[in-house]
Amino acid sequence: MKNFKNLFLAVLAVSTLLLTGCLHILEEVTFNNNGSGSYKMTLDMSEMKGMMDMFKGMSADSTAQDSTAAEDAAAPEMPAGADNGMAEMGQQLSGVTQTLKDVAGITNLQEINDTSSFKFGYVFEFASLEALNKAMKVINKEKYDSKVEEVFRFNGKNFERLTSGDLGEEIKKAIAQGEEADEEGSMEMVKTFFADMSYKQIYHFPERRVKNSSNSLSEVSDDGHTLTITLKPFDEEQQKQNRNVGTKVKLK
Repeated sequence: MKNFKNLFLAVLAVSTLLLTGCLHILEEVTFNNNGSGSYKMTLDMSEMKGMMDMFKGMSADSTAQDSTAAEDAAAPEMPAGADNGMAEMGQQLSGVTQTLKDVAGITNLQEINDTSSFKFGYVFEFASLEALNKAMKVINKEKYDSKVEEVFRFNGKNFERLTSGDLGEEIKKAIAQGEEADEEGSMEMVKTFFADMSYKQIYHFPERRVKNSSNSLSEVSDDGHTLTITLKPFDEEQQKQNRNVGTKVKLK
């Protein structure tokens, strides 16, 4: 969705004023042996929200104390509508009810729209792997204008997360579009601020245990039922090593 990408670039601009780009994305999926399960996607911008609130408080205190012009300049001014822009982007991401209403096998859909802490996303249950992949295809087309045919494969003994439907890569594309129209060179600064952005995938297998995973970033829980992969899309070392969401997992 072009509108989503434009909103994301607006949030990047706000992050440069805050001198922070703390953005965390969590993708969490549970797979039962019969192919059913649950899916959850969360976009966490609470750290940016906290920084914005702090700066607003600094500005309010400066005004109340009738500070000097120099002191006023020390407190960053938030652009008008910055909160609304971030909230709108989050709501664009979480608004999937209409998008998924006609996808067979998708139930108990809930949207996460927490404007107080700036956490957005959605959660739903799927009756089969086919239903999950269909939902991912529709979401990627609607939200990111991205063509995705298949994201997950699972047969009870083997699991695969394909490299398609990678939200970290979609964000990189949005930034690349911003760079094309960037006349001031500010996008390099944006990428620096977003160096700590994380994109975490958590996979639960309540009836299976993880034997091994092909992704070197994989971490397995002590009980063996949960696999976690944490990417940092703008981390230089991970970029040099071409890290991505893809993994093949053997289960037992």
